[in-house]
Order: sequence, then structure tokens, then C-alpha cells
Amino acid sequence: MIRLPVGALLLCAMLLLPSPSALAQSTPEYSGPIGAENEIRAIYASEAPRIDGILDEALWTRTPIAGPFVQLDPVEGRAPAYPSEMRIAYDENNLYFGLSFYDDSPDEIRARNLERGGPNGNDDMFWLLIDTYDDDRNAYLFETNVLGTQDDAIITDEAMSYSDWQWDGIYESEGRVADDGWHVELAIPFKTIRFDNADELTMGVAIMRFLNRTGERSMWPFIPREYSAGIFQVSQYATLRGIKNVERGRNVLIKPYVIAGAQEFRLDPTTTDTDTQQDIGVDVKWAVNPNVTLDVTVNTDFAQVEADNVQLDLTRFNLFFPEKREFFLERAGLFEFGDSRQTETFFSRRIGITNDILGGARVVGQFDRYSVGALTIQTAENKDLGIDAANNTVLRGRADLQGRTTVGGIFTNLEQGDFSNRAFGADVRKRFLGNSEISAWYSRVEDSRPDLSDAAGSISLDIRRADYGFGGSYKNVGKRYNPALGFVRRRDMVSYAGFLSYSPQVNGDLVRSYSVNTYASLINGQDGGKQSSSYGLRANVRIRTNDRLDVRIDNNFERLDRSFFIRPDAEILAGDYRATSISGSFRTDNSKLFSTSGGYAWSQYFGGTRENWEGGFGLRTGKYLNMEMGISHNRFDLPIDNGRFEATTISSNINMAWSRDLFAKALIQYDNFSGDIQANIRIDWIHSPGADLFLVFNTNYNFHNADDQFDPRARLLNNQVGIAKLTYVIQL
Repeated sequence: MIRLPVGALLLCAMLLLPSPSALAQSTPEYSGPIGAENEIRAIYASEAPRIDGILDEALWTRTPIAGPFVQLDPVEGRAPAYPSEMRIAYDENNLYFGLSFYDDSPDEIRARNLERGGPNGNDDMFWLLIDTYDDDRNAYLFETNVLGTQDDAIITDEAMSYSDWQWDGIYESEGRVADDGWHVELAIPFKTIRFDNADELTMGVAIMRFLNRTGERSMWPFIPREYSAGIFQVSQYATLRGIKNVERGRNVLIKPYVIAGAQEFRLDPTTTDTDTQQDIGVDVKWAVNPNVTLDVTVNTDFAQVEADNVQLDLTRFNLFFPEKREFFLERAGLFEFGDSRQTETFFSRRIGITNDILGGARVVGQFDRYSVGALTIQTAENKDLGIDAANNTVLRGRADLQGRTTVGGIFTNLEQGDFSNRAFGADVRKRFLGNSEISAWYSRVEDSRPDLSDAAGSISLDIRRADYGFGGSYKNVGKRYNPALGFVRRRDMVSYAGFLSYSPQVNGDLVRSYSVNTYASLINGQDGGKQSSSYGLRANVRIRTNDRLDVRIDNNFERLDRSFFIRPDAEILAGDYRATSISGSFRTDNSKLFSTSGGYAWSQYFGGTRENWEGGFGLRTGKYLNMEMGISHNRFDLPIDNGRFEATTISSNINMAWSRDLFAKALIQYDNFSGDIQANIRIDWIHSPGADLFLVFNTNYNFHNADDQFDPRARLLNNQVGIAKLTYVIQL
């Protein structure tokens, strides 16, 4: 048993008890229209506005203004510190937005990011979301900062994940700081988005402003915190009307590429070899009609993909590396099935890792409340590894029913020589009480090896209100459940879990908000025997300057039926293990010139102890150079042979920009387990909208000597690669 100091117990009690002011602020002060009760009309532009961030065209003087914006954070329902205005216009080819974000202190407006897809969240910026089909479920997100720097994403079923940020739309944006604040103009081509084939279009629209230096978020239309998905709660968007007689065109986008590169790699400690590559390929996107989009890729290449972050495997479970390849990421949310990063029936990262991708196609369609997707990829034979060519196919369907209910199904198939693996699944989700939901899924795998066929399923309840949440889940994963195109972190398990959270707004002189979360879980094997359990508490505090403090206490039980090697010469033996862990961390506002983070954790670990120190700092010098560096150091003391060791990872991110069209990033990483120093350097020149010239250089050297110690003199090349890739966009 672990004993806590009296002061720590009092702190936990204080966090658990809400202040009277916090309770009072849980009720919005705003009494105007809520969410979908709002409406705005777009005005026809007989002459297209110039996209320069100056709203000086006569068009903007006669365009209705959306509003008023309402504060969501720090105090829900209040008027924001400074007003914001949004105007919408259109012509046959584009949808135009004129946006004004007023500010009495223009010198304090934060505007430092020039990299497309970079850290706009550290600047003053906004999110503009458009539900083009008016289906109350899905939307496009356009993010722009003060400088007009772009990022974009796709909202799927009122939710968004990492992969949804990888969609790259083609549109124009320009921002400008003025004496009264900052202003932005956007021109979004109708060729970039998909929408109904109606004479007059009805869409949903929402916008959120981020005032970075104070952490204020304001929005129109106002969506209360009881809708915990916030701005992603597509069913609560305002209605946009008045758009008609637009030019849809053929909506064909052709993206050819040429590539050239060279590689040097180590064959043995004294010998290296080289290889060169020259190739061409093409991606084609064709909007067959307003409801169906076809993507085709031929001779696919992913040379510009950024490197994975180093992860040290200090557990007995599989590591998860997220998908980063553009072809698989667009509309990836539609193909998601199962529990993210835990038990996924389809995980595209499994395709094309050991075999080159020859080509493939994806079809996505949306018909009223029905969404369908099909994906097929052909991979080549890998003679060096003795791996046959393979066909990878996925079919996904989903229907949005009345009452905010979604039902769907999935089918995956891998055909590789004499081997085949198929998965069938169905899922359902019902939302209620704002963003609360009950969901369930079931999947079965049929393998050509009969003894490897099995099933998995889950059901969960998640209650989310403005200040609190609670829920529970049940999951069952068979011993042999192994979808060949999926990701399964843990098999042979029956899991029960629950959580309770409290997260009020406070807005005190020092503390902006805090949250307290408790959880408990129990995992048994398919035979009913206990495998593991855990319970714990986590509290975090957000300071007004966007600084954060976190404290966590956990208790765990783990039963190992068989041993495993935590490192090649250190074996964790079978047995029962109980462990308590305590951790604390902090992070300062990373939008400032200098930021820092750190943390410490102590835990019992398989009969011994583990200590972890983490630290990092960030430097934002302005628009042209930003840096981050982090280190994580673990010290293990285990009662086994070779059980005393240390594990360290060091990483450095350097982002440089010349303009919004030319920028570079470098990721440098080291870990003492492998002794490797890896560097990934990528230069991106956007020579025309949607088209790039990538220069990529990857290098990997080992710096361990014969005694397995770091020694700069022992540098030994593993491999190094230099690649140039040029893409071009033809939009018809």
C-alpha cells in the first residue's frame, strides 16, 4: 500500500469539490439562438474579390454578417473580448469568405507559422467548417492563421482523428494585420469540395476563433459545452443558404510525379553498397458525379513521408505507428472500424511495408444519409524476402439514421499466394444528450488456416456533459483474432472498464480550468483467469497563460503466463506482479518565445522499480525558425539477470521557413538501445497550389562501440538516402 502525505490528500479533495463560481458558470449567459437555429445567406459576387486580406471590395459592404460570436472558453456564453465578423459570397467557381477579427492590441497578435500543415495552434487563427451535404454528420475544416497559412481536415461522423488532418484541399487564403485587428479572405473552389447535385444548395457552416495570448475561444453559431464534441458537432451548425447555379465542371485532378534518388547501405561492418532509382507515377482524383469520387494511384511512391518518432518497446505488446501516407489518409475516417490504436479491423499501415505498391484505387460515395467506400491495393512480389504479391481489399458502408444513429459494416480481404484472410464486421453508434453515446462493434476473421479464425467485439457507454462524464465498456478479443489488414494490440482477453471525470470551467485569477479523472479496468483471459487490472486517478490544472500541470497515481496488477525479453539479455519471468506508480509533469505555453516541459515518474515494475525523467524546451524565434528538443530517460532496477539498465531517447525538431511556399523540417533522433542516430530532413517547395518539389535526405549511423557504449569515434553507417520528388497538379 502507498501512503500519501496529508497535503496531497487535501489537494485531491479540493480539486474534487467545485467552487460556487464554477457551478454558476456551468450555465451559459448567452440567451440567443443555439447552434442550428442560426442561418446566413451567401451573396452572389458579380466580380470576384481579390484575395489579399483587405476587405475593401464593395461586395463585402452589402454582404450579411454572421454573428454575434459567443465565447466558449474561458467563460461559456459570454461575449468575447473582441468582436469577430464573417461574410460569405460566391460565384460560379468559388465560395468566398471575408473574415474580420478585431483586436485592440494588434502588436500582441501572434503570427509565426508559415509552414502549411504546421503549428498554427501557436498563433491567432480560426477554424472554418462547412457541412457541404447538410447531412449533420460530416464536414470540411479549413484552418488559417493571421498570415494566411493553411491547414485542413475532414470531419467524419462528428469526430476527427490524426489521419483526418492529412487531407489537402486546394484553395486561396491571405491574411493581414491592421490597426483594428486582423483580416483574412478565402476563396474555396467548388472543385475542391463535394456537395449535392441540387439547383440551390443548402449547407451547414460554423467558425471558431482562437485568441492565443489569452486562450479565449469564441464561435458562431454558439454550440454549448454540453455538446462535448464542440465545433465538431456538425448537427448543430448554422444553415447556409443562397448558393445556386454553380459550375461543377469535370472535377478531375491529375497529379503526376517524377522521382530520382540514391541510397548507400551497409552490407557488413566493412562493406557498403549503393543503389539508385528513377521512376514516374501518377495519382488521379475524379469526381464521377457530385456523390461519387474515384482515386487511382499507379506506381505509388511515398518518398516525402516524414519519419516515425522513435519508440522503445518496453512492454510485451505491439507498438502502434500512425499512418502518414497521403493516399491512405484522405477519407480515412470512413474506413475506421473498432477501437482506435487498440483493436482495428482495418489499419492501412499494414499495406506496402514489405512489398512495393504497384497501384490501387479507392471509391468513396455519399448518397443522402448513406456513405460507402471501397479500397483495393495491389502489391508486388518481394523476392528478397520470399513474400508473394498480394491484393488488399476493403469495403465499408455506413448509414446515418434518424435520431442520430449510425450503423455500418466492413469487409477486408488479403489474398497472397495460397494464403487468404478475410474479416467481416458490423458496428452501431447512438448519440444522445449532447454528445453522449452508446456504441458497439463486432468483427470475425476467417483465415485459410482454420485454427486461426476467431472474433472480437466491444460495447461501450459514454456520458459526456458540460462539466462531467462517466461511462464503461466491455470488450472481448479471441485468442486467434488476427485480421491481416488490421492492428491488434492484445488478444485473448475479456475486458471491463469504467471512468468518471469532472472538468468545470473556473476562470479564476490564476486557474483557468481543472479536471479530475478516475478509472478502473479488469482484463481476464478467454479461460476466465485474471490477466491484469488497474485503477487510478489523474488531475490536471490549466493556468491562465496556457501552462499545464498534471499529476497521476496508478495501481496495476499483471499476470504473465510466459516470460518475455524486455531487451535481448534481460528476461522478465512468468508470474504475478503488482505495481504502484506516481507521476507529475508540467508544460508551459508553447506559443511564447521560449517554452519548456518536464516530468518525473516512479513506479514498481515487474518486481523492481522504474524511474523516468523527461524534459524539453521549445524556441519560437518568429516566422522563420522554430525549434523543439526533448529527452526521455528511464532507469530500471529489476531482480533478474542484467536487470539494471537505462533507456534514453533524444529528439530534436527544427522547422525553418522562407515563405508560405518554401519551408523545411529536420527530425533528429537517438536511442541508446540501438545506438543509432537518425536524421530525416525534408525540404518542401509548393511551386503551385497542391504541387510540390520535395528534397528528402535520411541518414542512419550507429555510434556504439564493441562494449555497447556510445562512442563518436565508432560511427558506422547503416544507410543514407537522398531523394528528389517533383509533383504537378492538373485540375480540370
